[in-house]
Amino acid sequence: MKRIVCSILMLLLLCSAVKAEPLTAVDAADAAAALLVNTETGTVLFEKNADAPVDAAGLKRLPALLAVCRAFDDGIIAEETVVTVSAEAAGIRGTTAFIAPNERIAAGGLLKAAVMLTAGDAIYALLLSAYHDEYGALGAVNNLLCASGASPADNSLCEGREFTLRELMKISSELVKSPAFLRYSSVYTDTLPHENAKATELTNPNRLVRHYSGCFGLATGSVGASLYSAAVIARRGTTTFLALAAGLPDSSSRFRLVSDMLDAGFAAYRAVSVDESGRSFGSVSVRGGEPRKAEAVLGSGACLLLPVNDTRIVKEAVLPDELEAPIDEGAAIGRLIIKNSSGDILAEAPLIAAYEIKKASYKDEFLKLALNWIHAEDATKDRSG
Repeated sequence: MKRIVCSILMLLLLCSAVKAEPLTAVDAADAAAALLVNTETGTVLFEKNADAPVDAAGLKRLPALLAVCRAFDDGIIAEETVVTVSAEAAGIRGTTAFIAPNERIAAGGLLKAAVMLTAGDAIYALLLSAYHDEYGALGAVNNLLCASGASPADNSLCEGREFTLRELMKISSELVKSPAFLRYSSVYTDTLPHENAKATELTNPNRLVRHYSGCFGLATGSVGASLYSAAVIARRGTTTFLALAAGLPDSSSRFRLVSDMLDAGFAAYRAVSVDESGRSFGSVSVRGGEPRKAEAVLGSGACLLLPVNDTRIVKEAVLPDELEAPIDEGAAIGRLIIKNSSGDILAEAPLIAAYEIKKASYKDEFLKLALNWIHAEDATKDRSG
């Protein structure tokens, strides 16, 4: 029979993995598609046509940008690497950093333009430098798409096929984990020096990195005089929301919609990690083991999302009465159940053995019996004396 070792009622700023209520404060009537997700838990709080392919213009370059940033993170290319820009890269249409064919330029400068502007010429030049040719670059992009659960790209690295907002959400969630991306994602203005002593003025088209509290990146796009899109991420405290919108009639409406989605998310929910890995939640007797008790520690914490008006959670560590030796360090020996104030289960996290428990030898058992006998004899003499 299992026993509850500890039941701790705690006050937290907020948390929960329960089904989120729809955010009725969001009006996405003018958008072709919209999506809001909490990145800590993956909880979708609002969506409209999130699985319909959309022409999101510059956002279609996010998979290629992720491949570029991974190349920097993995040491395939360094910021001080000098890249010779090919005619193909310089000829990319759309948003560019105005790089000339055969221009030699530091990879770090190209990365800055790629992240701040999703500049097609910078992204393409870096892809070719990191992956040698278009075939290798396309393979790297498709591997990342497949790993995130998205379908492969077509044969165009910087134009690409139409993606759904759910696919772009998965790519964006990976992109914001990249140190290379984060180096420049929140920069609003900068310059890109060229070898002819001129410089390109870089202004981040995502104006929310300057005007929205906690915003630290992503990208925008537009098709002609309509169909404006944006992917914007913002963090406040321990809570991060990613908002995507596409098919808006003008620039102002796209920023208004993503801002409204972010506002609604922050107003309604907070994310909190429940405990740190390694915290002890009691111990269990081990039959035939050395040592005789296994300490149960949290193996991996749970990140939860709760409404702001429900700040209490209950944590119950459930352990068996006894275990049998041997037990490997890190073996699961129990579980931590996390509930909200209404008793609904929000999440479970494993409790693991903090150290190895070996099977006791005959010598260990004999010594234990001998010590027990000696202690019993001493106790009898004390009572008779």
